[in-house]
Amino acid sequence: MAQSIGLNVNNPKFWDQSDLKSEVDRIFEICNGCRLCIKFCDTFPTIFKGIDGITEKRRDEHLKAHPELQQKAKARRDEHAAKGEAMAEGIESAEVMGDELPELSAHARDLSVALREKALDECFQCKLCYPNCPYTPPHDFAVDFPRLILRMKAQRVRERGVSLTKKLLRNPDLIGRLSSKMPRLMNWANKNPLNRAIMEMVMGIARDKLLPEFHKETFPRWWKKHTPKVETPQPLKEGLDASKAMPLKVALFSTCLINWNDPTAGKAAVEVLEHNGVEVVWPEQQVCCGMPFLDEGDIDAATHNIKRNAKALLEWVDKGYEVVIPSPSCSLMIREEYEQILGTEDAKRLAKHCHDLGDYIFKLKREGRIKRDFKLRYEKIKYHLPCHTKTQNIGFRGRDMLEMCTETVEVNDHCSGHDGTWSMMKETHKDSLHWGSKLFEGMTPTAGEPCSGACGECHLAATQVKEATGVEMTHPVVALAKAYGFDVGKQGDRLKGTPVAPLEPATS
Repeated sequence: MAQSIGLNVNNPKFWDQSDLKSEVDRIFEICNGCRLCIKFCDTFPTIFKGIDGITEKRRDEHLKAHPELQQKAKARRDEHAAKGEAMAEGIESAEVMGDELPELSAHARDLSVALREKALDECFQCKLCYPNCPYTPPHDFAVDFPRLILRMKAQRVRERGVSLTKKLLRNPDLIGRLSSKMPRLMNWANKNPLNRAIMEMVMGIARDKLLPEFHKETFPRWWKKHTPKVETPQPLKEGLDASKAMPLKVALFSTCLINWNDPTAGKAAVEVLEHNGVEVVWPEQQVCCGMPFLDEGDIDAATHNIKRNAKALLEWVDKGYEVVIPSPSCSLMIREEYEQILGTEDAKRLAKHCHDLGDYIFKLKREGRIKRDFKLRYEKIKYHLPCHTKTQNIGFRGRDMLEMCTETVEVNDHCSGHDGTWSMMKETHKDSLHWGSKLFEGMTPTAGEPCSGACGECHLAATQVKEATGVEMTHPVVALAKAYGFDVGKQGDRLKGTPVAPLEPATS
């Protein structure tokens, strides 16, 4: 029975090059025999075509060296033709070679280093292959393809290092802090054709890529001015054990994207939670979750952030607070990858007390503690289910939030093709738009279609959708906040709601 090392960086085998080569060969071979995940990215087609190409080359060379085999195959075709029987195309290969010459069939171990590197760089860590794979742990094959790719990148970074450009691009906190000091200038520069041409030449960022916007009032600045307004919570449903109910106090891990690029979603989360009787604190020591560094394979930089966040969040967990995270990539990172990388009981304990924001709200709703005193109701909202929400297997929680105040929620679960900086780069920008094409089609309203707006928890996916279609998505918690009557600023203009008479407050 195989065992997946995953991201257990403290295991000496993780850094062993020969062990990694053996594991890559093993998993690539299993994937080649299955081929279920060919639709998710170019990594899998590259592997499969590479193996098939070697096989075809060997067979061609073998047939050239043995013309008698082709003569034999022709004789067999003529024999079948004389009997009026048609031979299936390619049957001569199966009959003449087939199992008699298995050495002509290529395997994953035959792939060149260059082709492996190509497959490695084509993975954009959507992670959709993992929940779709029939061979993930506890299966004996123990296939964990996304983490295998991250392990490959980690060894490459340890061997070659990380360029200064990539270190900068993978540091959203640094970029966000600097850009928020002069947001108008930065937003103008990100749209200026001459500056974008220079950025493409110097940093490799595609000149046509729509970049996230920056704001003067970031979420951390808003928080410092915020006066908590925790309202009286709904009573727990009759018959439920209060000792097993979700605590009504949370530490908000706001994420770098919300801090610098989408502060409205952070404000809306606080207002919605406080409206429903939840005390919210914001640990100031928190930094980027570390996923941008991990995706590049920079384990050292990722671990630095991971340790800092774990320490900051556990201080509140120890005081009885749960941790809520409004971004699916960050909740995936903290709930699943922190434990793998740190390998400590504290990291495991932190994961047990971390929740995706939508999942936390859903749990309160299930306990009867979400108010229904909405001022607005939406007719129809198109909702994007992010890949990293699917990977966590927590359900359609953004949809569940929206359904409380929306007549119809249309779910689109296709990948945006973004992933961190992958879609920003000149070499992969067009590919990212290709892999997001099904999502773009689904999020675009058809002519005459009644639509109140578009929502999704992933801000980078929203940026990708806006670039491709012009449709502006917003976080589901913003839609919920507007429905409650909170001022959500310009993002509220994207959502068209109809005033309604409030329902009974106790209804859930």
